Amino acid sequence: MIVFVLILMCGLSSCISIVDKQLEATLALAGTNRAELEKVLHHYKDNPQKQEAARFLLIHMKDRHHYRSAGIDSIRHYLTVATKQESCLPFDVEQKWGAYHYKQEKPIYDVQVLTADYLIENIDLAFEAWQYRDWGKHYSFDDFCHYLLPYWIGDEAPDNWRRTFAARYRPVLDSLYQGTDVVAAVDSLQHYLQRTYPFCYNNDFQYPHLGGEFLLQHAVGACREETDFMIYLLRTMGIPVASDRYIYSPDAFLGHSWSVFKDTTGSFIPTELLRTGVSREWNNRRRKGKVYREQTIPQRNRGSLFGSKLTDVTTDYYPSNRVVIPSLQQKGKEKEGLVGVFSMNGWVPVGKYAWQNSQAVIENIEVGGLIYQPLRMNGNRWIPSGYPFLTDEEGRATSLIPDTIHTETVTLTRKHPLTQYWVDIMHDMDGVCIYGSNDKNFRNPTLLGEPVCDSLYRRKKYIAPQSKEAFRYLKISPPKGKRLNISELVVYGSEEETVDCKVVSASPALGGVADYSIDKAFDGENLSRYESAEADTDCIIELEHPARISRILYVSRNDDNYVIPGDTYELFYQDGEKGWKSLGIQEATQEPLIYKDVPRGVLLWLHNHTKGVEEQVFRWVDGEQVFCYKVPVNDGI
Repeated sequence: MIVFVLILMCGLSSCISIVDKQLEATLALAGTNRAELEKVLHHYKDNPQKQEAARFLLIHMKDRHHYRSAGIDSIRHYLTVATKQESCLPFDVEQKWGAYHYKQEKPIYDVQVLTADYLIENIDLAFEAWQYRDWGKHYSFDDFCHYLLPYWIGDEAPDNWRRTFAARYRPVLDSLYQGTDVVAAVDSLQHYLQRTYPFCYNNDFQYPHLGGEFLLQHAVGACREETDFMIYLLRTMGIPVASDRYIYSPDAFLGHSWSVFKDTTGSFIPTELLRTGVSREWNNRRRKGKVYREQTIPQRNRGSLFGSKLTDVTTDYYPSNRVVIPSLQQKGKEKEGLVGVFSMNGWVPVGKYAWQNSQAVIENIEVGGLIYQPLRMNGNRWIPSGYPFLTDEEGRATSLIPDTIHTETVTLTRKHPLTQYWVDIMHDMDGVCIYGSNDKNFRNPTLLGEPVCDSLYRRKKYIAPQSKEAFRYLKISPPKGKRLNISELVVYGSEEETVDCKVVSASPALGGVADYSIDKAFDGENLSRYESAEADTDCIIELEHPARISRILYVSRNDDNYVIPGDTYELFYQDGEKGWKSLGIQEATQEPLIYKDVPRGVLLWLHNHTKGVEEQVFRWVDGEQVFCYKVPVNDGI
């Protein structure tokens, strides 16, 4: 018994010694500001729990830093402008400040500048938030330290967000919900924010986290800023909260993050600022591959390949699984490797595999039609270490190995899959009507063809008028309750020649932004567009002379990822460690683009040499171009 006690005392002494060393490291880094940090510890000398919290906070502050500069102030200014213009800024502004990166500035370490008063206030307010509602008793001191106590999220400059958020939103929650169900409380807040916090998406610049007070005043940024706002808000309500993310989507051209909060049962519940409704049965259609939790305080011994602040939480979203990578050969004493997904900057690692009994095994990864690539590092870039593989719903993997003996002809219409975002935008204009008249007041208009119901398999729609009458004026009317959103409009006369047009009347551009003006509907560019500021407002155009119209080309706003005649393309297939092999370069003369002698069973990539950046890998299956992401589409009427 005496021996056990001695061992226990030695263990505790060792732990205390480690904590003391960590604390001393923070105090040493503080330099001339050391006295301010020591004031915090002294302030809580008679309150053991708050002193323990203060020690925890100071230890994890050691490397915490933020940035301040005139460049950052300029970007913050333009972000506020973007909120008023619905995210669109002048090109020269985007060009100048889009090239600026804040990390060129010297970091400011918090331990060297923060005052004792600031830290004491934050600690006291964090404890106050913990005790704000009855649900606080379900959260441990460890929950408090990791998810409520930190005054920071990332590299934002410190501010007084705790007081401002509490003053703004605690009365709101008190009026909306008085129960004890954390999920219901967050749901109430989220519905309220949908009505009162019109977030404007903008990712034109590189900037540090914006901070709580800025986001309270200006609802602008990317998904990171949406997530940050929810973290500040829920910390204020005493609800433990973190951020989940995927590094790079297996199907879309980006990463993504969202907030997750801990309910009173210990489960983490996802929520997104711009999605209405909070539920324990979260339905998010994005393909994620691997999911990581980004926590303000690193979790001891739980780091991922992306660092100690990211913890693999894929099993919170998908059933646990064990995927064996086929056709992969172990090299020497190699113990592990990486798997990645396709990006236009090369393969991006999202997780790792380990060798187990001569098998390459990935633990816990999203499956069901997703394609991954085993990788190894070569110099400063990731290269294939084997063939890409396809996963089925059961987690079985099939290598995509080229069959060069058996080939086939493929007909390609797109270089990137349609996303739900673009499906919604393109279908938003279903029901556009085009009328002809010789009276600019359109007292007796003639409907030219059927209302436009967009085909998502093609970027454009030709309207063939039934009337043989010559018209001087055309009117484009949006669907009821909608704003006009037109990429291109071209009028052809009876001789198949285009007819010059001028705009007689149209709603002003959305937000008064020149990039959305009516002339963009006639500039020959698929990515530019006219977007009206007002709903239910017609656009009237005048032809240079009365003309019999053979057809009208109508192009809805689209992502310009279709095969475009005149653009130059190159088709590749992936050949394992040999990398991408070209199947030839050709200029598109029509839609679709045709390639012959394509090996069967391969992973393909269509690259546009002319323009664009969004491209994604696909397979050719049963006469169809198959991306790993597909949304339900309506091919129109």
